[in-house]
Amino acid sequence: MIVQRLRDIQNRFGFLPDRELKELSREIDVPMYRLEEVSSFFPAFKLERTNPPDIEMRVCRDMTCHLRGSAALLNERTGLPVLATELSERTGKKICVEGVSCLGRCDRAPAVWVEKRPMPEGVHAWVYANRPGQDLEEVLRALADDRDPPAPDPDAEYPPHTNSNRGYSTPPSDGDNAHPPLPAAGWSLDVYGRQRWPRDYRAIKRFTDYLSKLIRPLVPPPRDMGGKDLENYVQRFHPLLWELKTSNLLGMGGAGAPAYQKWLDVWRESGTEKYVVCNGDESEPGTFKDREILLRMPHLVVEGVILAGLMTGGSAGYIFIRHEYHEQIHAVREEIERAREMGACGENIFGSGRNFSVEVFESPGGYICGEQSALIEAMEDRRGQPRNRPPELTTNGLRDRPTVVNNVETLAWAPGIVLFGGDKYEMGGWRLAADPKIKFGGRRLFSVSGDVARPGVYEVAVGLTLGELFTGDKYCGGITGPLRAVAASGPSGGLLPAKIPIDPKFDEKKRADAVAKIRERSAQDADYMAWFLRTHIPMGATELDLLKVPLDLNFFRHMNGALRFPVEPMLGAAIAVYAGTVDLLDQAVNYTEFYRNESCGKCIPCRLGSQKLVQIGQELLTRRDSGKPVAGEEAERIKSDVKEITKTLQLTSICGLGYVAPIPLATALSYFMEDTQKKPRG
Repeated sequence: MIVQRLRDIQNRFGFLPDRELKELSREIDVPMYRLEEVSSFFPAFKLERTNPPDIEMRVCRDMTCHLRGSAALLNERTGLPVLATELSERTGKKICVEGVSCLGRCDRAPAVWVEKRPMPEGVHAWVYANRPGQDLEEVLRALADDRDPPAPDPDAEYPPHTNSNRGYSTPPSDGDNAHPPLPAAGWSLDVYGRQRWPRDYRAIKRFTDYLSKLIRPLVPPPRDMGGKDLENYVQRFHPLLWELKTSNLLGMGGAGAPAYQKWLDVWRESGTEKYVVCNGDESEPGTFKDREILLRMPHLVVEGVILAGLMTGGSAGYIFIRHEYHEQIHAVREEIERAREMGACGENIFGSGRNFSVEVFESPGGYICGEQSALIEAMEDRRGQPRNRPPELTTNGLRDRPTVVNNVETLAWAPGIVLFGGDKYEMGGWRLAADPKIKFGGRRLFSVSGDVARPGVYEVAVGLTLGELFTGDKYCGGITGPLRAVAASGPSGGLLPAKIPIDPKFDEKKRADAVAKIRERSAQDADYMAWFLRTHIPMGATELDLLKVPLDLNFFRHMNGALRFPVEPMLGAAIAVYAGTVDLLDQAVNYTEFYRNESCGKCIPCRLGSQKLVQIGQELLTRRDSGKPVAGEEAERIKSDVKEITKTLQLTSICGLGYVAPIPLATALSYFMEDTQKKPRG
């Protein structure tokens, strides 16, 4: 209650007036110190005592926006802050230009968020994307002079690049509720649009029809049941949950945990008070796929949440969406209401006697809320700081009850899997025509930004190569210059070079041992790795062409185990491409600053270590640009320091932020040491 009420006040006034906080305290009978405790933690909340500006322009400073010149826009001597000072002096208004963490519009960088206090009724904020500096100057001048600003760039009016490259199509009407424009066919995810069906929640209907035919209620398996007995039980009594198992659907939020296992674990817990939480916080720089799903296919997300709730015995679902996605929040709320009117949500769903409500939870802000336990803390009106685990969220989640937490995309795949079967989804992966044993399973979406012809959101067969994604005609359409590096997991995986160095001593025995170790976990993965090594890393090779690497989370993990890279490579939903003469040390420092800025501060090693990493990176830049780069023993000492900080953070941090914070600088020192010596020139 606290966080959402604070969010409402912030949206109405643009800050948190003292009088409103006092009134809220009286109304909900919560002491002021609790409101202060929560509101002071989240960066999106502006307290009155901080003297919030009358006009505020926030320029995204991260990753692709940094690549596209946001640092110049934020320059205190030559950029937009100079104009803000001039306008403040002329008008007497407090006008502020400052940097902000990723706004989720990386495909049209740089992105800018603008507010005026108070905002016009019905307007949440003005968002401008890929605008030249003079356009942004006019925005400031217009607002300073009490004129209407230039028209913003709403997400709904921006046609993202998708697989088909044919823009938008209009699927059939749902009676009085016509479809919003959707990306054209080419996404298997869009099961209703692809089949030309009305959005009638038929996957939920299939499950409720199954329930109505049961002779006895759907009862979870005994707690001591496991192995084949458990699999047989689920297959016999909960066949639609078993489809999730056969699909091998993984979580799309980063960790890649099997969706089936989460749903099964929550179903097995006793009690009827269980929850489903959709994590739509999407604050990792470079990631914007969920933005498109929530806006253009909200029915898939709502249906996925309801399916998860019904199939696990849950009572309520929440779709947690970052506050910067105001169009998406509106779209999802409208869709929930439409589902309720259809009987697919709320009480007595499709006459089944089962109840399951869904609502939107608007994020209070902050990258750390993307971590699932921190997200739950925020939903429980506490500071968004990660929990120590165990216990896991599947047993002690929201309100200390069993909770499924899944990513937006993960839940959006569920309706299609229920309707067409898990094997249909699994068969969507890449296959080697010459050998059917060599294959991958499933499909997923990637957000691609940076130096490609068509930045956008692309659905691909898992196992498609990075090269095909970047250069394929139905995907990104080409790299805009000679490839230098790829960030394959947003900033969290650092920067991988176009040609990754390989130890030439990686001989036949080491190859065989590596494949045998993989085979202990997965014969299918081992078959592919054996083929990959034969095909792309011949004996004596000293480098690996990054463009040959498949888009598969498990392959990235196996690749690190087999080839022993100096820094662990990662694959996430955010991919940024760097071509030509981009300054990769500067990019790595920018990544590191992001993690320093977004550390919640709970873990002392993370709080201090992330700052120390930024200091090291900035010193490297300063020394280089002054003509006195580090070298010799000093360079080795710095590498050693980064290695020690990495080890400390990865051993002591509660959440993944501390684990990945050192990786950008570590990859720069491992693969791009030349950028510490001399700035690349175009």
